[in-house]
Amino acid sequence: MSLHIPTRPSWVCAGCSYPWPCHTRRQELLAEYAGARVSLSVYMATCLLDAMIDLAHDRSGYLYWRFMGWWRDQPVREDPPPRKRWPRRSI
Repeated sequence: MSLHIPTRPSWVCAGCSYPWPCHTRRQELLAEYAGARVSLSVYMATCLLDAMIDLAHDRSGYLYWRFMGWWRDQPVREDPPPRKRWPRRSI
């Protein structure tokens, strides 16, 4: 369990006092959701919606980047599908 959790309604990291998700939590999320980008996007979109209610005074573009934009720039580290090997036929 990470110490870098959001403190609501301010959405500040409980572990380091930076805006959540902080750098450490971002790295943890990328590791936790490696190979599951759709699941990461659903989780972060849910957090974004909650934050938009709590932080109604913040600009929506800033909140979008803060919750969704940072991970979309990361390279995808999913393993490619295994190559299909055909049995050799003797002629």
